[in-house]
Amino acid sequence: MKAILSMGWQLICFRAGPEALPYAPRLILPLVILNLLLGVALQQLAGSGFDKPVLQLSAMALAAEAGWLWLLLQRRGWHNRWVQAYAGMVLIDTLITLIASPLVLLQAQGGAFTGVAVVLQIVMTLWSLSARAFVYQQALDVSRFKGFFLALAPLFAVMALAAMLFPDLLPPPPQGN
Repeated sequence: MKAILSMGWQLICFRAGPEALPYAPRLILPLVILNLLLGVALQQLAGSGFDKPVLQLSAMALAAEAGWLWLLLQRRGWHNRWVQAYAGMVLIDTLITLIASPLVLLQAQGGAFTGVAVVLQIVMTLWSLSARAFVYQQALDVSRFKGFFLALAPLFAVMALAAMLFPDLLPPPPQGN
């Protein structure tokens, strides 16, 4: 597992593609569990009292990524690439979450650095999206541009589903004068 996590660093730095990861289907579930536990622990440390459905949203995002990637690879007949590509996606999400965790905690405390933390979280989100695009590019043998748009699809799907399932997460509509 330690070797896989270090390979994740290579992925988020664009030094190695998902094909460099070992073909290890048995590691998918532990990686997913680690990712989910990290999200829940971070939310608990931030002191939100679980007022947001972190576990459900994280599981939805991981499932959407898994299904989208599987569908795209099946269309090309490259189903054997799914394990490494999906492991790469989970590693990217886990490592970016870990790197961004101080920002989440800083933002939860409020104060003068909240704006800086929010901007840096946006940068981390763009980094994650770029790394995911890189995995799509490598796994599907497409351009980086197309990989970027393929990486956006599960993100938008989860956002739409989350808005339907958890409307309390959305800000209330503005009231007229």
